[in-house]
Amino acid sequence: MDGKSEKALRKTEFEELSPRVALWYSLMYETRERLFRVLRDLTQEELDYTPDERKFETIGTLLFHIAAVEWSWIFEDIDEQKMDFEEFKHGFALNPEVNIPQLKNQRLQFYVNKLEKIRQEVYQRLKKFKDEDLDRIVESEGEKYSIEWILFHLIEHEAMHIGQIQLLKRLFSKEK
Repeated sequence: MDGKSEKALRKTEFEELSPRVALWYSLMYETRERLFRVLRDLTQEELDYTPDERKFETIGTLLFHIAAVEWSWIFEDIDEQKMDFEEFKHGFALNPEVNIPQLKNQRLQFYVNKLEKIRQEVYQRLKKFKDEDLDRIVESEGEKYSIEWILFHLIEHEAMHIGQIQLLKRLFSKEK
């Protein structure tokens, strides 16, 4: 082997899913793996760090936010289930309508467990989709989205927050 890794979408690993759904889920899976690599060896100080408590989420808050948004798009927007605000409120801590302090002093495993739990629920839900379901339009807060766009957006959303987390880690290391 020349030391280079082979990169391929893992849709064959998700054979319980229909082919198009498996493709989107494999992208979600790859994005989550990237997130977990970024979190490796994260200290409690890094997890709770923010340059400004009122303007920037901590890494922990961002992790909770990723889980809350994923749950919301799949179960609230597609399945029209009511979100348990008490369970997810810390994922929206800097939202002026929520106005609660950021969750701190939680170990990394707390956030990882939440992300894994929600992802497992999402996977179970996606097993019920057929490829043609991805074209179905759902409405949320007056906007219309295809289910396929929602899956794309979840990947995009998480990838953007991975970038924020990497920036917070760099800022933390510069302050030390």
